[in-house]
Amino acid sequence: MTQSVDGLPLSQLLQERPSRLKGLRRGYRVEDVDVFFDHIAQAVPAGRVASGQVRAVGFGSQFGGYDVADTDALLAEIEDGLARRERQRSLAQSDQRPFTERQAALGAAVSGRLKEPRGERFPRARGLRRGYRPGDVDALCELLADHFRGTTKLSADDVRTALFRPRRGRRGYREAPVDAFLDRVVELMVTFER
Repeated sequence: MTQSVDGLPLSQLLQERPSRLKGLRRGYRVEDVDVFFDHIAQAVPAGRVASGQVRAVGFGSQFGGYDVADTDALLAEIEDGLARRERQRSLAQSDQRPFTERQAALGAAVSGRLKEPRGERFPRARGLRRGYRPGDVDALCELLADHFRGTTKLSADDVRTALFRPRRGRRGYREAPVDAFLDRVVELMVTFER
């Protein structure tokens, strides 16, 4: 496997491990992360893992676990490498309709959400459940709209690392729809914007 990300071969990235935390700091559960990395190290060469699977993974937490930021950065590099490989394979095929259809569908879903008015882009949290502060989410959405218009430049990492302050109940956007939307944005950026 010779696909590289910033000079590192994808195969080497798959062998890397993030740094461990010391003391009473919480990080990702070591066993969860190791099992996932072992799985994708075997699945990637066989073509049995997609960038979206890396994007969707979640881990438990433990004291002295893997550093969250370090782990997330490594996963982002692997996801980007897989997305590049998927793009190259799709463009090398004579029938590029599935590739362009997915790009169109993602583009329509993202632009439709970005056109919604501030404060109304996502459903509100219910009861006393925690949600995201609408102003924070809307500010990112406005930057994304500028990005897709070509007036500003954001990276997939800017989207991946975006933080939103919490709001309870109807004062906040429900987290799941916002997270799903941001996953679509990242897929659009890493797979189709090269």
